[in-house]
Amino acid sequence: MIICPNCGKENQDHYKFCLGCGSDLPKGEPAAPKKESQPAPAQAAAPAPTVEAPKRGASVPPKEAKQAPAAPAAAPAEAPRGTAAPAAGRPVEQRSSKPSQPPQAAPGGGGGQACPNCGSPIPEGFAFCGKCGHRIMGVPAAKPVSMAPAPAKLVFIQPDGSPGGSMPLQLGENKIGRESGGFMENDPFLSPVHAIFTVAKDSVTIKDAGSLNGIYLRLPPNTPAEIQNGDVIRLGQELVLLEMLDKVQPAPDGTEIMGSPIEGLWGRLSLVVGQGRTENAFPIGGDGVTLGRERGDIIFPEDGYVSGSHLRIQKHGLRIEMIDLQSSNGTFLRVRDTVKLEKGAYFLMGQQLFQINY
Repeated sequence: MIICPNCGKENQDHYKFCLGCGSDLPKGEPAAPKKESQPAPAQAAAPAPTVEAPKRGASVPPKEAKQAPAAPAAAPAEAPRGTAAPAAGRPVEQRSSKPSQPPQAAPGGGGGQACPNCGSPIPEGFAFCGKCGHRIMGVPAAKPVSMAPAPAKLVFIQPDGSPGGSMPLQLGENKIGRESGGFMENDPFLSPVHAIFTVAKDSVTIKDAGSLNGIYLRLPPNTPAEIQNGDVIRLGQELVLLEMLDKVQPAPDGTEIMGSPIEGLWGRLSLVVGQGRTENAFPIGGDGVTLGRERGDIIFPEDGYVSGSHLRIQKHGLRIEMIDLQSSNGTFLRVRDTVKLEKGAYFLMGQQLFQINY
């Protein structure tokens, strides 16, 4: 048995706190009761036996201490330290977990306060407890930070023509391709870094980053656009290469080079069927040619993405022009150099159609 040095109550050897007054019990051999002692800090303990404990600080004769009933065999559950021990024989008051008074200052100073829910110290100005998340009344919560919208964004256009996902573009250089993830990572026709978008305050430019399959900018309908030797045009699923024809000059010794006559012809269109590979060349002469699925000089009857009358290529003086004839799916020209994108412009990368918004 361990005799409490403060109140003289007998306690089991494995007890840490006195059942009578809640004081710390000494370790090792039982200590003799003291006649006078200073009150120890109140500690929590389970309800004491029915005999009421004497007041703290009062001396207890050894005989009375021996006559006190033995403590129960089972050790009581310890209450949180720092709370007052309940008086013997009285019902324990059940306190609500919600504080009825405003939060108290945090122990040890520092300008903060204690959490009214768990008692953890909270630095000054914090609106929530870092341990339990309790809301601290009287401290204004931080306002959410409003993120500035991206100056431009790349919008994916779904097959039905409606906008799908989007990708923000920040000021400066943005490298976009299969490595960008999202709706681009599953397109095998996109290069890892396919295009470079440069965003300024009021403009966006696009440049091919050396991609394998290129970038194709949609042309406004019914608006002539100049094209040059070597340009690649996309209509529907078809890729067409424009090549200008010049009369072959004789060899230095004056010998003429044999070939089919080209009188009246100034160009040709060839189908691109692979990297550096073309087939099925179509000559262009006179005032030009019309391409379509049903009507025109060159037709693609099996391509359902080509309109009945899709586009026209014509010569206007020394200028070669291409005009989209209000086709349903548009006519696209492969980007050669850095090109400025107008607001709302459409372009093809890989097998996907995009729109630029800024």
